[in-house]
Amino acid sequence: MQYARTGLVQNVTITCNQGADVKTIDGKIRKIAGIVLAFVALVLFQSIHFPATLTPVGQALLSVMVFMLILWVSEAVGYAASSFLLIASFTILVAISPASSNPGKLIGTKEALKMALSGFSSEAWVLVACALFLASAIEITGLGRRIGFFILCRMGAKPKRVLLGVLLMSFILTLFIPAQAANAALMTAVSIGIIEAFRLDLKSNLSKAMLLIVAFGTGISGMGILTSGAPPVQTAMYISTATKHDISWLQWAVYGMPFSLAVGFVLFLLVLRFFPVGDEELEGGCELIYKRYDEVGRISAKEKKLLAIMCATIFLWATGKVLHPLDPSTVAILAVVAIFFPGINVATWKELERKVNWGTLMLFGAAISLGIWLLKSGAAAWVAQNTIISLGVDKWPLLLMIAAGGLFFAIFSLAFSARSAAVAALVPTAIGFAQGLSIPGLNVWGLTLIMYYSIQFSVIIPVNTPMSMVAYSTNTFSSDEMLKVGVPLVLIAVGLMVVFSTTYWHWLGLV
Repeated sequence: MQYARTGLVQNVTITCNQGADVKTIDGKIRKIAGIVLAFVALVLFQSIHFPATLTPVGQALLSVMVFMLILWVSEAVGYAASSFLLIASFTILVAISPASSNPGKLIGTKEALKMALSGFSSEAWVLVACALFLASAIEITGLGRRIGFFILCRMGAKPKRVLLGVLLMSFILTLFIPAQAANAALMTAVSIGIIEAFRLDLKSNLSKAMLLIVAFGTGISGMGILTSGAPPVQTAMYISTATKHDISWLQWAVYGMPFSLAVGFVLFLLVLRFFPVGDEELEGGCELIYKRYDEVGRISAKEKKLLAIMCATIFLWATGKVLHPLDPSTVAILAVVAIFFPGINVATWKELERKVNWGTLMLFGAAISLGIWLLKSGAAAWVAQNTIISLGVDKWPLLLMIAAGGLFFAIFSLAFSARSAAVAALVPTAIGFAQGLSIPGLNVWGLTLIMYYSIQFSVIIPVNTPMSMVAYSTNTFSSDEMLKVGVPLVLIAVGLMVVFSTTYWHWLGLV
């Protein structure tokens, strides 16, 4: 019997190993196929003779975009590594393009490389870099975890109030943690702590509901805060480049936070609809939540200093252009300086640099460069003119156009698992589309901002964002269960875009 059991285990082990080997081989084949397809598409697109309305530099940049889209969608290359491919292909193709001022002369690698790296010198890149350092400091000191448990302590131990507390946590932590993935990681840790404290089954409806709110909620709450992560900063940068209209931190919150709260409320209702949790207080009550909070320990001097720095930072972000002339990037730099400042010493460089996601910074900088030059070269407007507008969408009623545009960008953003890549590909197209519309009094930056929201809330399966992958890694919910919530959430959110366009955003002058 023992021999038979051992043989069975060996057979199962061999089968599992063979299955893993097959998956590994399939993955390698898929990656190779993605790389080959990307290079073939680049060469073919670059070889096409387009009308003179598309400049040589514009064609080169669109070739780079097609190349990168295939790499990103196929995930043939990791997102961090793809940033170097983006910079290299950008530099080479633009370098061999004729200069607009002197068609008989090529741009050359020196100027092309300067264009490819321009995103790394932008205010947006500096803001995100500083934001990642601030997020790392919050993680190291334990301040974020303390805030999370503090919120849950105040909400109580009834299941619906716990869920509401998790959703509220996502909105409050978005203010303090300027990185959506870090926000999701912290919320996941706090949620798992609650599950363990009440000894809940990982597959219980309450466990699923909490982690689904984490999966969707971090992106939704980030729509209303300019400094919530790379995508909103990136979008504001593109809008400023194309329209010369700068959106302040407070203005961004005024435009986006009510919509963000509305979509968050819909998420809360959908989660309760599909995963009912009942009304009875959890066994052990508030005492167990307070016990978890007490385990965090007394607030340390470093936490107090960091809390003061973050409160001052949020205040300066919110009052920019109102009480002082400092822009968000400068404020973020001052916040990081305060963290390292002698006498304050919240964290050391070595502590923070291990936590910062340098791959995100590389991708973000390269994506900004591509987006900026797609706009400056006219390539983004050319794409919009020859695709969306050529279909006659510009003749539709404005509200139908917003609904169709929101659905269009929501669907296409699902192809990306990095929101920075989605924003780089889609927001310049949205700007080109808005600029190509012949509607008197149309606000280009306002319509673009509305289209951006659809990119941010479009999540239906775990691989759509790093935030949803973090929550999914807890094995509390399945892809099908996430899909059950995600599809109606996206459709209702697009409907809310139309409602807000006829009311709130119309009153504010966005449309």
